[in-house]
Amino acid sequence: MGLVPDRLEPSRRNHALSWVFTETVPSTVEVAAVKILIVDDHQLVGEGLAALLDQRLETPTIRHATDGFEAVAIAQEFKPDLVVLDITMPGMSGLEATRQIVQGVGPHVAVIVLSPHADSEFVVEALRSGARGFLPKSSAADALITAIHRVVAGETYLCPTVTNDVVRRYVAGQDHDADGSTPSPRHTQLSPRERQTLQMLTGGMSVKEIAFKLELSDKTVHAFRANLMEKLEITSIAELTKYAIRHGLTPLD
Repeated sequence: MGLVPDRLEPSRRNHALSWVFTETVPSTVEVAAVKILIVDDHQLVGEGLAALLDQRLETPTIRHATDGFEAVAIAQEFKPDLVVLDITMPGMSGLEATRQIVQGVGPHVAVIVLSPHADSEFVVEALRSGARGFLPKSSAADALITAIHRVVAGETYLCPTVTNDVVRRYVAGQDHDADGSTPSPRHTQLSPRERQTLQMLTGGMSVKEIAFKLELSDKTVHAFRANLMEKLEITSIAELTKYAIRHGLTPLD
């Protein structure tokens, strides 16, 4: 049985929790001739998603990327209407790719993040990065199709399991400060290069490997590492890795 989608509507009762969840019928918005970028480091998964969308949507134009760096580069040239991407990829995480794609292509691009981790922390980070949809990778195909219709229409889509967890955390006070505002994680202070360096370090790359990948000097990468660790108030790579995993900035092995 597929997941029953929820509609997200503005709530007038509390600005901090900006949506309430009500059952609705599937969207009737047409998704015709949409340009889609699929991002997954597993070729079979990417090809399976492409086959599904080609079958269920009307004349889509589909491109593929196998990592975050390639996704950002293709998005700049392809200008997709929709991006469906995995949150856990080597090198650049799906969240960082989302942020750079939305920043580069524009806020009109609809991004759906697929994740094996349905914890609300990952959901909040995805939405902060600019995603409009979040689905566990265990979701049924119908849930993905519904999500696509919703986000292309400008709405936000989260599956019921995820929305319930987000609401529980909000009610428990875990996702907002005493004044009702939503706290920004420390890594939002990082520059794009510092974020890339963080992801590569926690992905197991050495300073020399990062310098080669980014076409920078070892000295510059060392400076990025020192700066980002100071901003995050972290003193070791082990702590940095834990922070990156907790905030969905690097894959979970």
